[in-house]
Amino acid sequence: MAMPTVWSDLFASAAKMKGTHLRTLMQDQARNDKMFVKSSGMVMDYCREKVDADTMAKLFALAEKADVNGKKKAMYSGEIINPTEGRPVLHVALRAKRDAVINVAGKNVVPEVWKVLDDMKAFSEKVRSGAFKGHTGKTLTDVVCIGIGGSYLGVDFVFEALKTDPEAAEAAKGRRLRFLANVDPIDTKRCLEGLNAETTLVVIVSKTFTTAETMLNAKTVKEWLIKELGTADCISKHVAACSTEIGRASCRERV
Repeated sequence: MAMPTVWSDLFASAAKMKGTHLRTLMQDQARNDKMFVKSSGMVMDYCREKVDADTMAKLFALAEKADVNGKKKAMYSGEIINPTEGRPVLHVALRAKRDAVINVAGKNVVPEVWKVLDDMKAFSEKVRSGAFKGHTGKTLTDVVCIGIGGSYLGVDFVFEALKTDPEAAEAAKGRRLRFLANVDPIDTKRCLEGLNAETTLVVIVSKTFTTAETMLNAKTVKEWLIKELGTADCISKHVAACSTEIGRASCRERV
């Protein structure tokens, strides 16, 4: 079967770029100045990619041919675009404004998203203010976040980004946040080193609450809490779960 023209044109441009040194491209200031995208206070600079105006034009032509805009509209409107799972892709609903409308099967899912976000904020503020305390009545100042893959990387990236934000840095004084993703026992030991169980909150992040690595780490840290605090009754005051499987996450025997 013949390759569509948009693809063959793009491959030809790629071959040309492969033979062009990045230093040569960077000498063209007019090219560099066109390779900035600004939105919502953020800047994306892609002038150090091996592309030129011709390559970008071919990429946009391919996007138009593939109906990327149409697929984007389908995602924003709640259509089922995940064929393997037979459901919509609602990442956009998680970032939607409170008054936005994204209908799925005739129901606007945005209010439900905001209810969960409001609940998360309320719980977080209770922990920060000391209204929600640990088993022995002490304020929770340290957090161990357990997850893997997408349930770990995004949170860690935001944490790293906020380290350089003055307001966030000021709010974080006297608190520690650690991540546990690897099942290596040495990583677990390093993660818990220097922490006081009485002032530690463990957050388990797992969409299905069946991820093997996350469940193993959660079980290990749960055992650490019980050993340090002397009772299994401490779990409700020191462990929180982020999951779509409320039943599994609520069952103590799961971890």
